[in-house]
Amino acid sequence: MAEGHAGPGVGPAVAVGAPEASDGRRPRSWPSLLLVAVFVVGFVAVSSVVVVWGRLLDAGLYSTALLRADAYERVYTEVLADPELAETTEQLLGGFGLENAEATQVRTLATGSLRLGLPPSTLRDGAETFIGAVLAYVRGDKARLDGDVDVTEVLTRVRDSGEAWVQSRLVTVRDQVAPTVASYRAAVDAFADRLAAGHIPDSVPVGGSTVDLGAVLDGIFDRLGPGVDPLAREQIRAAVLSGDERAALVSAATDLIADQGSEAAAELRASLEDRRELDVITELADRAGRSRNAIVGQLNTVRDAARWLGPPTAVAGAVVMAGAAAGIAWTNRRAPRRTGYLLAAAAIASGLVIVAVWALATRLVDAPLAPATETGPGTWNLPAGLRALLGDIESSLADQLVGTVRRLALIPLAAGLALATGIALAPRLRLPSPRRGVAAGATAAVVAGLAAWVLPATVAGGGSRACNGHPELCDRRYDEVTYAATHNSMSSPDVVMVWPEHDGDIRSQLDFGVRALLIDTHHWTPLVSDEQLTAAEPFLPPQVAEPLFASLGPLRDGRDGSFLCHNQCALGAVPFVDALRTIREFLDDNPAEVVTLIIQDAISPAETLEAFSDAGLDVYLHQHDLGTPWATLGELIDRGERLVVFAEDEGPPPGWYHQAFEHMQDTPFDFPRSEDFSCAHNRGGSDGSLFLVNHWVSRPNSAPDRATALQVNGREVLVDRARACEQERGLMVNYVAVDFYSLGDLMGAVDTLNGVG
Repeated sequence: MAEGHAGPGVGPAVAVGAPEASDGRRPRSWPSLLLVAVFVVGFVAVSSVVVVWGRLLDAGLYSTALLRADAYERVYTEVLADPELAETTEQLLGGFGLENAEATQVRTLATGSLRLGLPPSTLRDGAETFIGAVLAYVRGDKARLDGDVDVTEVLTRVRDSGEAWVQSRLVTVRDQVAPTVASYRAAVDAFADRLAAGHIPDSVPVGGSTVDLGAVLDGIFDRLGPGVDPLAREQIRAAVLSGDERAALVSAATDLIADQGSEAAAELRASLEDRRELDVITELADRAGRSRNAIVGQLNTVRDAARWLGPPTAVAGAVVMAGAAAGIAWTNRRAPRRTGYLLAAAAIASGLVIVAVWALATRLVDAPLAPATETGPGTWNLPAGLRALLGDIESSLADQLVGTVRRLALIPLAAGLALATGIALAPRLRLPSPRRGVAAGATAAVVAGLAAWVLPATVAGGGSRACNGHPELCDRRYDEVTYAATHNSMSSPDVVMVWPEHDGDIRSQLDFGVRALLIDTHHWTPLVSDEQLTAAEPFLPPQVAEPLFASLGPLRDGRDGSFLCHNQCALGAVPFVDALRTIREFLDDNPAEVVTLIIQDAISPAETLEAFSDAGLDVYLHQHDLGTPWATLGELIDRGERLVVFAEDEGPPPGWYHQAFEHMQDTPFDFPRSEDFSCAHNRGGSDGSLFLVNHWVSRPNSAPDRATALQVNGREVLVDRARACEQERGLMVNYVAVDFYSLGDLMGAVDTLNGVG
């Protein structure tokens, strides 16, 4: 065979990397290199728009940062606990100061009280409203910057917060025994005067052995005067007649501090210049010692830059990239493998340039929150607690942006390397033509690029939202989460005539963070005697029942319909459908929360179904099939099935009306002392995967005790008992049910058990 000639059917030998021009001349390089540079410029433009409009101007970026920094909890534990904000904290606590703030118990009580007046849901709504308004202005959606946040709810709940704070502090102080009627009256007057002056007394007066209960009642009622609320009067009377004088004065404190709470709310309203909205921009400007216009001017600079880096720029960048790629293909149309290598080089260069641009920008541009997170001249002089929180939020924002930039850089790098590798391997794969080798490499590049975008997002999964307040809970099954629960949730002071078991109503409990409500449904049956009342309420001693029965009046008569009450509705009830509407309103307002109802049902399933339908809750109900895995919280939220209902006695149908003890097990619930707590099996079969721990003290013939609740609701006590029960029963604790949910640290215990916060 002659030199330079190939055998039959074989073309001229060509080196792997050689150009394939038909005229035998190597194509000129500079036009192709220029087109590669143009491609890179187009990709940088598109990437810049993704970073600015897809991330920086996306409210989700900031919402996620707030959640990852646990901001809504740290507002109570770090920001409002800062001495520099003592005046604001005092106003939110009804005008009463945070004395002995270094004591752990005092700080925990303050946190619980503040959550009542300024609940996490209100904080989150305000933050998201403000963020949305600022971003809408920067994007150009609104011509005027509106940074106002509605504080009406905060102003109306200052009194609730103050009452909870005073009552919780009073259960921690010592008794002051007064041996005579005169000394008892003097002690009550001193007690009341100190409260009226905005201070929490160091002791609570109690009558000595020679002071009869009638004299105690007279001393309290004489100080309160004739205008005392009738419901409060009965609660005080019941407490005294049952021998709990301390509980009587704790109840009386609500009336004694009424003026102080109103004054604190008025002062807070005055500090806002009688507005219902808080202008956050102005508040920040005042704190920073700058004018509002100066801060708005900075936002205007960002707004102008955002206009240049908007969707039209992304379209133009994409057109430039497409044009450059087409130019590379045309210029090298006789050399398909060269075209492929040049496109691979353009992609790889784009990824490297994105990394370089980001590194340069972070060196040249100061951190945007630096004035808020640092101290010294030129900073905003924010309190230390707020600086620390903002610093963590800034770190979370930076981490998310770095993740976005990495993905943007990884896409072209992965695609370019895949394309180059595919072309290089084409001859070994014996593909029929160079063009098919380029096509194979291009296919690999597309797959690699998609993987580079999707996989990091999958690994980060759930980071863009929170479920029941925490991103970590979104991927957990319903039965893998611990929920804060309240026993007799409907038993609040505004409903129950004697011995309420909580300081806030159902909406307050939900706003506080409670996610499981243990409620009792009943018919309102008539009462004809105090003996019948005592029989209906086994913890009500006869000396309390007799005067109480006389005061019930028309409440003794039966009423139609279904109600939430404990045994006897005449002592305090709320229409069942009204309570359900409250729950629906919470679910409407909080689309990422899953709530559970555990109903001690004394009405029929048909009546229950009618109440749920009338309340508009049908759309939220979840049906779980026994024996199948529970859905995750994220799945329940995505489906809109965010209300799980159990009944202690009845059960399906309908399918969402689950029989509680087919699905769950629980502990005993009748503990006269905290020392009697046990994890023994009470109700439910061995197949139930859910576990309810009943954690409250029921003292015979006595009022629910705040002092005891404060002790047993401590974080360590709750966590230790839950873990002991988990070990003994071999089940994860799903519901921790307590009395007086705002005392102690129920939410901290639940976060610890969930491993979040």
